[in-house]
Amino acid sequence: MSYVFVNRTLNMKKIKHLGFDMDHTLVRYNSQEFEGLAHAHLLKKLVEERGYPNKILSLPFDFNSVIRGLIIDSQRGNLLKVSRHGAIRVSHHGTKRIDYRMQQKDYHGTYVDLSDRNFAAIDTAFSLSVAILFGQMVDTKDANPDLGMPEYPQILADIIEMMDLSHRDDSLKSEVRKNLKKYIHADPLVVEGLERYKKHGKTLFIVTNSDYHYSKALLDFAINPYLREHKSWMDLFEITITGARK
Repeated sequence: MSYVFVNRTLNMKKIKHLGFDMDHTLVRYNSQEFEGLAHAHLLKKLVEERGYPNKILSLPFDFNSVIRGLIIDSQRGNLLKVSRHGAIRVSHHGTKRIDYRMQQKDYHGTYVDLSDRNFAAIDTAFSLSVAILFGQMVDTKDANPDLGMPEYPQILADIIEMMDLSHRDDSLKSEVRKNLKKYIHADPLVVEGLERYKKHGKTLFIVTNSDYHYSKALLDFAINPYLREHKSWMDLFEITITGARK
C-alpha cells in the first residue's frame, strides 16, 4: 500500500477519490528476482542492439551493491550518496569506494542539482538494475581500454534506453507473466485495505504506465484470490487507466 505523510492530521472523511499506481504499489515485486531478470536483459540488449563487447555478458548481478536514492554522476562515472540537501556523503567510482580526500578534491563545495544533465536519480525500484550495471560498466571500461567502450555519459544513456526498450517490447514483462509466483509478492493486506476503502464509500481508480494485458495478469494474480466482498479487482476500481505514460 502507499502511505501519505503530512504534517497535520488528514481527515480521510473528506477524501472521496483515491488513486493508485500499480507497479510497486498495488502490486509488490520480488525486487531481487525482477531486477536480476532486468540486468540480464540489459546485458543482452546492449550487446545485440548497441554493439557492446560480449565480455559484458559475464557481469554478475549483485542486488546488494546499490540502494534506491543514489545519484549517478554520469560525467565522472560515479555513484553518489547524498544528504537531503544534496551534499555528497559517500561516493564510488564504478563499484569502488572513493576515499574521503579524493571525494573532497572532486566535489568540494558541490551540491547535487538534478536539473544538471550530468546527474541522474535512482529514485524508483525499477532503477536498481540500471545503477548496478552502470557501476559494473564503468569498471569494465576502466580495466579494458582496448574494448573501445563509449564514454560514461553514453554508457548510461544506452543502459537507460535499453531498459525502456525491454519494457516496451514485452521481452521483460512476458517473462514475468510466465512466472508470476517468482516475480510478484501477493499481499492479502493490500486487498483488505482496498475493500475497507470501498466499504466506506471511497471511489478507487488505477493509473499505471503498464499496458492492459500485463496489468490484468498482475492484478488477477495479486488481487482476485484475496477478495472477500467482490468478485474481481474490476469491481473495486471505477476507472483503470493503462499505458498512462506518467
